[in-house]
Amino acid sequence: MSETIDRKKIALVSGANRGIGLAIAIGLAQRDITVLMGSRNIENGQKACEGLKEEGLDITPVQLDTTDDASVWAACGIIQREYGRLDILVNNAGIGLDFAQDLSVTERLEATLNLNVIGTLRLTDALIPLLEEAGHATVVNVSSELGSFGLRANQDWIYASYIMPTYQASKAAVNSLTLSYATLLGSKGIKVNAICPGYTATDATKEAAVAPTRTPEQAAIVAIKLALIGADGPTGTFENEAGPLPW
Repeated sequence: MSETIDRKKIALVSGANRGIGLAIAIGLAQRDITVLMGSRNIENGQKACEGLKEEGLDITPVQLDTTDDASVWAACGIIQREYGRLDILVNNAGIGLDFAQDLSVTERLEATLNLNVIGTLRLTDALIPLLEEAGHATVVNVSSELGSFGLRANQDWIYASYIMPTYQASKAAVNSLTLSYATLLGSKGIKVNAICPGYTATDATKEAAVAPTRTPEQAAIVAIKLALIGADGPTGTFENEAGPLPW
C-alpha cells in the first residue's frame, strides 16, 4: 500500500451526468479534486461536462454502466493507467421503479436490485485494489432513509405513509453492504459510509405527486462531507445532513 501524501485526490462518481450525482461531482471538483464522471452513456457525460472545464473544474466523463462487468473493468483500467489509485468512490447510480406500471413487481425488483445493489457491489469490489493504493480512501454509498427499519417502525415518521417496496428493499440492502464492507475494508484504510440525500428535485422525482423542494446541490452536501473525511473519520455510519440515521 502506498503512503498517503499531500497530493490531489482522485474521485469516481457513478451516475454523475445529472441530478444528485452531477452536484456531487461538481462539489468535489470545486474542492480541487480530480473527478471522473461515471455515465452509462458517454455522450451524456460529455454534454454534462461542457462548460465545467472552462470554469476551472477538473471533471472528465468516463463510460460506466455498473450493471455491466466489461464496462466496470474498462473504467477500472482507465483509473489504473491514468492515476494508479482512487481516493474517493461515490456509489450514486440508482433507480426507483415502484411506479413503473409497464413492469410487473418482480421485474421492478430485479431491475432495481441489479443497479442499486449488485451494481454498487460490482463497482466497489472491482475498485478495492485501487482504493487500497490511496493509503486512505473513502467510499460513500448513496442510500435513502426509506430503507431504514428503525424509521419505518416509527408511525410519526414524516415518510411513514410512503410505500415503495422495491426501492426500499434495495436501499436496505445497500445499508447492509455498507456495514459489511466497512468491516471488511477497515484494515485496508478504506472508510465506507452510507448517506441519505433527502427528497430531491431530479428527473426521477419530477412527476411525483408531492413535489420535492430540495435541490441537488443541497442533497450533495452530506455525500461530499463523508467523501472528504480524514483517516480518523467514521466508518460504517448512515446519516443525512442533520446527523446519524437509524439502520
